[in-house]
Amino acid sequence: MLSLSAKNNLKSIFSNLIWVCIAGYFVYHIVIGGRGVISWTILSREADDLESELTKVKKENDFLNNKIKGMRSDSLDLDLLEEQAERVLGFCYPEDTVVLLPQDV
Repeated sequence: MLSLSAKNNLKSIFSNLIWVCIAGYFVYHIVIGGRGVISWTILSREADDLESELTKVKKENDFLNNKIKGMRSDSLDLDLLEEQAERVLGFCYPEDTVVLLPQDV
């Protein structure tokens, strides 16, 4: 039979073990959980990457909008029209030098 002090000692150890487990559970979820520090760091990096991609797409959108604006009949840009004719229709002037590259390059 265990003495009273040994029972109190085991009770104290068991109580402390439960508190350590509870604290460990919360620490685990604070650090590794779905809304923990590690997840927050990963999401922050992804947000930064998406912000830079958004900036790049906005610049491309502005560039294309300017090209579209230059092709409208009320503000026709002749240089842009000539460039499109060369690219789409294969148009070129007789004095132009044409260099054909293989499709693999």
